[in-house]
Amino acid sequence: MQSTSSNPIAAREAGQTHCACGAAFPIHEKGYCGSSGYAVLPDGRKICYACADKQQIEELQDRSKPFGAYVSGDGQTITSWTGGRLMDVTQSWPCTLTRRSNWHSSKSYRSFRARDVHGKLWYGRGSAGVCITLRPMNG
Repeated sequence: MQSTSSNPIAAREAGQTHCACGAAFPIHEKGYCGSSGYAVLPDGRKICYACADKQQIEELQDRSKPFGAYVSGDGQTITSWTGGRLMDVTQSWPCTLTRRSNWHSSKSYRSFRARDVHGKLWYGRGSAGVCITLRPMNG
């Protein structure tokens, strides 16, 4: 019998094969370098990308803490790590990068204001195409 690490079908049979919503997780051959097709929760459970996006949309309701998300390449949308739409950028303008950064260039660093899918406002700083921290706005 082959070990589960060298046989993707055996690995699938040994673990979770479907999301709670019923979506099947893809089987990848050893050495595959693309996306996994699922997210892993802190408790180890796997969920499909669609459920991961739904979970992040729900997490936007908790405005007591900052929220990490991605600025789309064109700087017009805030997305989940899978590319699901979380917010639309309502304003964006250049701002000063006050410290050295390996992720942002002083030419591309911007302030963002965005409205989430629930209609609430958030703000953050960063560059298009990277993850930024957004904080809830009052009002």
